[in-house]
Amino acid sequence: MVDYLSTSLDLPSDFSTSMRFDSYGIDSVEAVIMAGVMELEFGIQMEPRYFFNDPSIEGVIAELLKHELIVKE
Repeated sequence: MVDYLSTSLDLPSDFSTSMRFDSYGIDSVEAVIMAGVMELEFGIQMEPRYFFNDPSIEGVIAELLKHELIVKE
């Protein structure tokens, strides 16, 4: 997500992952697109709703952990 957003929005790669997506101008359409990109990239079932429960990179990661789609290392 960091790479995608930094490339799409021309942000530095060290931008805050706790900031809400809307503070970067990400809307629901862009969130659905990002979910699709993540499905292709990582081979996981990415529900767009994961982007809305806590709309930040850290929030999405928490959702993925909660639904056991990724494991914390």
